[in-house]
Amino acid sequence: MRTEDQLSGALRDAADRAPELDLLAGVGERRRRRTRRRAQLLAAAAVVGVVSTSTVVAQGVFSSGGGEEAAASPTTTTTVTKPHPTRTVTVRPTTQAKGIPADKLWPQAVFQMPAKNADGWRYRPITGLNATEVLLTAEPSSGKAGKIEVYDAKAGKSRVVTEIPRTRGLEQYFLQTASTDGTNVVWFSSGSKGGNAVTELWWAPLSGGKAKLAVTLTGGGAAVEAIGVDGENVVWSPRKGGVYRKPFGNGAPNRVPKSDGLRLISWPWAGDASTDDEEFETPGYNQSKVVNLADGTETKVVIKDGMKDLRCGPVWCRGRQGTTSVVQRVDGTGVKKLPKGFRMYAILDRFLRSADTVYDLNTGKLARIATPGGWSSDGTSSAPSTIVYGGTTKGANPDKYWVLNLAAVPPAQ
Repeated sequence: MRTEDQLSGALRDAADRAPELDLLAGVGERRRRRTRRRAQLLAAAAVVGVVSTSTVVAQGVFSSGGGEEAAASPTTTTTVTKPHPTRTVTVRPTTQAKGIPADKLWPQAVFQMPAKNADGWRYRPITGLNATEVLLTAEPSSGKAGKIEVYDAKAGKSRVVTEIPRTRGLEQYFLQTASTDGTNVVWFSSGSKGGNAVTELWWAPLSGGKAKLAVTLTGGGAAVEAIGVDGENVVWSPRKGGVYRKPFGNGAPNRVPKSDGLRLISWPWAGDASTDDEEFETPGYNQSKVVNLADGTETKVVIKDGMKDLRCGPVWCRGRQGTTSVVQRVDGTGVKKLPKGFRMYAILDRFLRSADTVYDLNTGKLARIATPGGWSSDGTSSAPSTIVYGGTTKGANPDKYWVLNLAAVPPAQ
């Protein structure tokens, strides 16, 4: 059993990382993430709310797919723990610093766009592809397949990349998160069949085309924590670690060399600590290395005395010393104190987000994001999303979104 000090420290850090109230995201966005941490935090802190989780521990089976419907053929096995998806609404953290309005600091990065596509389906941004294009999902009513689209802020119009297939026989099926390398988009959708967890990994070219099923994961192997793409393979890591890949074409899934115990952060980067906030169960656990899986290069993280819950990308780390939230470089230099609530991993290895503020690690400037709708969210990207968005009017169903695309912020600003 934890001591009172341990529980207090865990609660403080969980509060630092607690996501904002997102009325849209309560339906499906990142349901796989943070459910266990949220439940523990809300119960311990006696916050009014309902968060329900359940777990499945089983043998994980990979089955490779060459098209839209893949046959289930066992190829390898892994054991992990998966929470079932759940609706969650969380308390929005208090931002301790006001910052400069983002539309004044980075005017070229802030724009408005429709909140629905031509079919009237709700848009949910994934991430920025570049300074003007945003990758999106378009979500129809529950139980129907959606689409992946690209919105061009400069042209003011969208194009369809692909339709999101929905496999027959799967219940509670929805897209979880996606990733892109600028040429392809990959995503995984989760569901259940006969009470057993099923996760499907899909890919499609960004230029447009039919979605292809790469892998079907069942049992414990369905507990995917992160997904990525390296140009020729869909890449993913389960909750218990290890990074796997499957070629777009023929070929069986295989473990990426030197990835034992690692978790994918953003291809090719991986670390030896959970990217899914599971470390809340063992407060104080630090990431000790960052690995480039493309070339096998391993960089040790310099961990200063008193540092806890350190999580690192290729350059920057976020953690805490006592009750203070801090950032540092992987080599231990550049230590800075932060207001509470900033996320674990830096966006583009430069920005940290907390609710309605974004901190620029390169310049030390803090940008404040307008929230006329009363909420804000980041995109459904596996890698840290470059997008922060919210409604232009109050409520969960606005006609337009305002969007901050951090991929459009110039290096000098």
